[in-house]
Amino acid sequence: MKVGHPRRTNGSVIALGAVLLGLALVWTSAARSQQPGTALYEVEMVVFRASSIGAAEDWSVTPSGRGFGNESTRGGTSQLLRVLPPSDYKLGAIETGLRSGGAWRPIAHAAWIQTAANWGTHAGIALADLGINTPGLSGMVYLERATYLHLGMNLTLSAEASFVINEMRSVKYNEKQYFDHPAFGVIAVVSPLPRASGASTR
Repeated sequence: MKVGHPRRTNGSVIALGAVLLGLALVWTSAARSQQPGTALYEVEMVVFRASSIGAAEDWSVTPSGRGFGNESTRGGTSQLLRVLPPSDYKLGAIETGLRSGGAWRPIAHAAWIQTAANWGTHAGIALADLGINTPGLSGMVYLERATYLHLGMNLTLSAEASFVINEMRSVKYNEKQYFDHPAFGVIAVVSPLPRASGASTR
């Protein structure tokens, strides 16, 4: 009768099990890293105001909010990871164009890396936390994730009167968005980042 080698067979089974377990851990880790709550985004915005107020415009109008949706109880607030230096700005040419055009005057420019909150959480990031300390300008910036990514602005500019931008909309990656009001406006862009690109803070 031919005798087998049970020890060798058991060793092969154990080795195969270890390989499968390792693959399962890699797949689990990859799946977790792709969840919306852990994705990273680079956001940049230029805020500008009208150089002069036209008499025909009703500058006192406060537009109603569009697209902010219902409040959420699911948590998942956004996290500001780091504010980027001017050397990393992508909208510098737009700021230069606004400044040279004469009709509009840039009053703030910032870029930063953050996570997105759950849709409807309405937990934004204050302008002061982004390094924006323009006199008369205050408010929050929102980045929320549902099926689609949404960028929102709730900004107030106090000058001759108080002017408000209060809007959230779905956005596409790397596509410039224009949030407007007769007295001032915002041009913003959102870009996705791999986790390693913004994990460190400074």
